[in-house]
Amino acid sequence: MKSGSAFLLLIVLALATGSNADTESADESEMLKILVTFADPGMTGASRAGPARPGYRRRSSTYLASVTVMRAARRIAEDFDLLTLDDWPIVPLKVHCLVFAVPDDVEMEQLLEQLGERKEVESVQLMNEFEVSAVAGKNSADPYSRLQHNLNTLELEQAHAWSLGDGTNVAIIDTGADIDHPDLKTQISSHHDFVGNKLGDFSADAHGTAVAGVIGAAANNGLGMIGVAPSTQLAILRACWYTANKSRASCDSFTLAKALSHAIDSDTDIINLSLGGPSDALLGRLLEAALNRGIFIVAAAPTQVRAVFPAEIPGVIVVGSELQAGTSGAALRIQISAPGDDILVPVPQGGYDFASGSSLSAAHVSGIVALLVARRPGLTRDEVTTLLLDSRPTIGRYVNACRALAQLLQRSGCRSSHDVSQTL
Repeated sequence: MKSGSAFLLLIVLALATGSNADTESADESEMLKILVTFADPGMTGASRAGPARPGYRRRSSTYLASVTVMRAARRIAEDFDLLTLDDWPIVPLKVHCLVFAVPDDVEMEQLLEQLGERKEVESVQLMNEFEVSAVAGKNSADPYSRLQHNLNTLELEQAHAWSLGDGTNVAIIDTGADIDHPDLKTQISSHHDFVGNKLGDFSADAHGTAVAGVIGAAANNGLGMIGVAPSTQLAILRACWYTANKSRASCDSFTLAKALSHAIDSDTDIINLSLGGPSDALLGRLLEAALNRGIFIVAAAPTQVRAVFPAEIPGVIVVGSELQAGTSGAALRIQISAPGDDILVPVPQGGYDFASGSSLSAAHVSGIVALLVARRPGLTRDEVTTLLLDSRPTIGRYVNACRALAQLLQRSGCRSSHDVSQTL
């Protein structure tokens, strides 16, 4: 697959400019970057992608690219005056991916076209940037007073009588998270940092902590909250990092590709992507590979019209809050809605707060999917989507965990007496 050019008028796109690629001492964050992949069919037995190292120009894993690939990469760098910044094996696609810095006087569209015509190049694209969906904390004098509203909306007390998510695994591709939080430390089975050279401490990241708590905070531990699927196991895959002033968290094509590759090659049932950004050919291929392996992909609904990834990928379960349900265009319509306003979440250093955003809506649905898959591991994507859609008391309202499980298990006991066979 070759990508000759990219149309990048995305509000969440932040391609860095202004640095000379001939100078290795230049600030890498200010360099214009491209991703180039080379076919490497011999990597089938390669070790899966592990955590990032603390900077560019260090080996990514024990896997070594073939001599043919590395020679081709060197030729490309020399022919186009590019600086090699990083490389990584993407085993699910059988390609080796390199990050190149581009001189600031190069005509980018022409460069992409020329690279796309080289027979040794499998694909080429600009490095895109993505943002996690905003989650803004709200102070409260009584931080537990509204704890139950989202749980009641989903009828989780009854749902938990049927399923707690046992035996399922959810990969959260996001910022880091507080892995020692009392409500999360028993729930997190693994954590990996694919951004090691970026700012911030893994356990100080608020967004991933909140998403993890909504999906799988521990039950019956005498602490502040319970997750939608409190017996699922969480993998925290840090692909996003906060800016210096903590105003937003960003990811890029390369860090997301590494995290997705790891999730696909792991024992993953569900991938939660509470983020959005521009169309990205490499990431799209990875999501398609995940879907083809039966992994469920749950994504936050886009908050910006041009933030089309990952919502644009067919098969992705797109989730927004009720307030967003009528705002998206037909091409990016929200498939389902879940609670996303004033949700109690864990915060770093063992605390709790209220937060809002479609990130949390997606997290609720990832948890519900875990509840369903735990009871019926062979469920298909279409079956799960139907159960979610049919669980809504009325079309356009929130999904309901109790009703989804009741339909799956042919049980009764949910508050709503509405016909569970309702369809669109």
